[in-house]
Amino acid sequence: MQTELRDTLGALEDLSEEIDDWEIEHDDCFYKDADEELTVRVGDVRERLIGCGSDAIAPIEACLDDLNPYVRTIVTGALGVLGSPGAIEPLIDVLEKHHEELCEYASEVLKDIGTPAITPLINRITDRLDNPAVDEYGEAIDIIFALGTLSGIEDPRSYDFMVELLDRFDCEGFEWELAHLCGCFCDQHNPAIIPRLAAISEGFGDANSPRMVTNEVDDAIRCLEVDRVLRSEDWRIYGCCFVCKDYNRRSETCKVRGEHEPFDHFCMECEPAREFECNVCILKRLLDSQDEGDVSGCNIDNMPPVPVDLAYRLNQEELSGRFRITTDYDKSGLIVISDGCIELNFKFDTTSDLDVLKEFLEGVGDYFSGGIRFNVCSEELFDGPHHDVVAESGKLIRGNCGDTIAVYEGDQFELELVLDGDTIDRLIPVIDTQRFLLRCNSYKRMDKFEGRQDKLASVISKLREPYKSEERSDGSDGSEEEPAAQKPPCDHEFELLKTHKKYTVYRCTKCGETKKEFN
Repeated sequence: MQTELRDTLGALEDLSEEIDDWEIEHDDCFYKDADEELTVRVGDVRERLIGCGSDAIAPIEACLDDLNPYVRTIVTGALGVLGSPGAIEPLIDVLEKHHEELCEYASEVLKDIGTPAITPLINRITDRLDNPAVDEYGEAIDIIFALGTLSGIEDPRSYDFMVELLDRFDCEGFEWELAHLCGCFCDQHNPAIIPRLAAISEGFGDANSPRMVTNEVDDAIRCLEVDRVLRSEDWRIYGCCFVCKDYNRRSETCKVRGEHEPFDHFCMECEPAREFECNVCILKRLLDSQDEGDVSGCNIDNMPPVPVDLAYRLNQEELSGRFRITTDYDKSGLIVISDGCIELNFKFDTTSDLDVLKEFLEGVGDYFSGGIRFNVCSEELFDGPHHDVVAESGKLIRGNCGDTIAVYEGDQFELELVLDGDTIDRLIPVIDTQRFLLRCNSYKRMDKFEGRQDKLASVISKLREPYKSEERSDGSDGSEEEPAAQKPPCDHEFELLKTHKKYTVYRCTKCGETKKEFN
């Protein structure tokens, strides 16, 4: 091990000198991918240092000051991985440099270090606010990356300090800092801050106030509302790694499997941690593509198909085939199971539609017909004059073996499509993905909806004024009717609704309220 460490430290010194020479030759700071060979060697040396384990900490710390700034940052990141307390302050120093790529790298490493970095970050932010300073180029040192890093470490101490900063920034002259801070609250995932953020938005709501504050606040509130919904349910979606809480976006690895996954990879195991904007992934594909018209990439609104093998009965003939589960969210709210000839559609408009469908597929009830439709190309299936496309309603029934069977019975033919347990296990995450999108989009539209409601209430109020005047002329006092007496609370009688591997759901037989108990 000592020989390997000595060789690695030698390679580190050589690499640092070569990058110094590169910067002199190009009169620029070195950055990732500026030179392919040097970039590969930086990554290789970093991994070799980490592989040397804790024995490497002291020798690395001893040579840090002699290294090129770019190499020093990467090596300090390796110290963070190795658990060296001495890595925290140098990484915070990098956050104050005017080198965005290294700032982002240092920020991600500090987030990975986690709670030990909280107090040093708080101390550094406080010091910069109390004692403003300039860097070696004479430019003011700001706290943007330090604050963004602190907010990314979810902890009561981070949250409480950020709330204290709200008091400090919520005044004239700190609008930019306030806007940035409000946006950072998304990373703390604490909906308790929503009322405070709403009050700030209202305070900056007049036409003369800078829009950047209200824009950041409104976005943060929406994200936190989505967070609250996501955390209130057990989600398992057919989704994109970009939104999965078990995905490391910096290293592009799945934390569960420990393997590399492209950020736009779809799987049945994603547990969403945030709302999703498809243009994030599409934009990257556009930039990476030689043909800028190529938008094939991650698009959660139009997901890759899920293949399933299904058995079906057409009239009296038993058949089987390869089907695909697809979605058409943008246009019409459809989940489609099709082999190109037989197509079973589940039409939905709201999350309630999807909730009912999901409950049936999980075993609640014996019959379901809401939004079920068959599209069958008769030209492909039959001989003779049937050349039209048949589009008819159908239903789902519970089979004798517990399978779900999609049934159509018509004049031209009878069709039964069997959704076995494996198919349902793949279908339910697709349903949950559509529920997830509806949840996210409902909050994106929240402000417009509330604005329309306020406008409608105002119009209704004006329309009622003449009628109130007539009532008063008839001798009435124009007072409002007494509100109806409130119903007494329900003395619930819960019965089992469904079971899940993580929780059990009960429904009240009197009022219909449901409750979830985790196992």
